[in-house]
Amino acid sequence: MLSMIGYTAIFLGGLFIIVGLGVILYFIAIWFKANEKFQIDMARQGNFIVALLMVYFIFYGFVANVYGKSIGEDILFTYKILFNPRSWFSIFILMVIVIFLIIRETFFEYGIRNSIMLTPFIVGMAWIWYWFIVDFDITVIPLYFIRFEAYLSIISILGINLITAIIAAILKQIYKEFIKTTKELIIKEV
Repeated sequence: MLSMIGYTAIFLGGLFIIVGLGVILYFIAIWFKANEKFQIDMARQGNFIVALLMVYFIFYGFVANVYGKSIGEDILFTYKILFNPRSWFSIFILMVIVIFLIIRETFFEYGIRNSIMLTPFIVGMAWIWYWFIVDFDITVIPLYFIRFEAYLSIISILGINLITAIIAAILKQIYKEFIKTTKELIIKEV
């Protein structure tokens, strides 16, 4: 199992990366606003950043608690984590994060797009966790794309995210119709 120092290092490293990403997005938004050609709605991007934080701390935190340092190279290939009976709950955690992302969006199309955009970030976070748990080795990135398991991981993450996003969008539309008919019934009774 990871020691307390190891967990603290992973936590602080991830926090540093996520905060750095937020600062970069903030300055990009200021630059776009100064040019007045493009506009970025930071509230919508905030939902995506919260989803990234949830993936990093909740999804990979759960994986770290289940496997500890014994996970080794398997953290790179997330299909081994997702479909392992030892950590089956990780699929549920990933689905809840995607459902959160869809429900928070005003238009479900943006939520589906964000769930697709979440896939490369999950792969990148797997590399970061690999570097913390095993050892920092930049050659992991090109070697990752040589192996068939990498593409299987990407397809499984994309599939889970996309299927969950579509189901959540359908459920959100059904809920909106239910609320609309309920309001109409209440107005008719009054």
